[in-house]
Amino acid sequence: MTTAQNTDREKVSAWIDEHWKGQRKCPICENSRWSIGEVVGEVQQMHVNRRLLGESLYPLVVVTCAVCGYTLMFNAVVIGLLEGEV
Repeated sequence: MTTAQNTDREKVSAWIDEHWKGQRKCPICENSRWSIGEVVGEVQQMHVNRRLLGESLYPLVVVTCAVCGYTLMFNAVVIGLLEGEV
């Protein structure tokens, strides 16, 4: 059984502070309250009608608007939460 990689929310917040230029308003509801996900998620490469085991995985940190649910995803390797290549 595998366990989820917990998100270092302070590290993600610092990374966002450094990289997100301009206003941090949601493009849907214009709110500026964002929530950082508790665990690193992943998106896996897929093909029509089947999953490819061993193919590319993209580790992501989910950042969600606290009002409408609009969601942003940032690569956990780029942020520095995981080692690897982008």
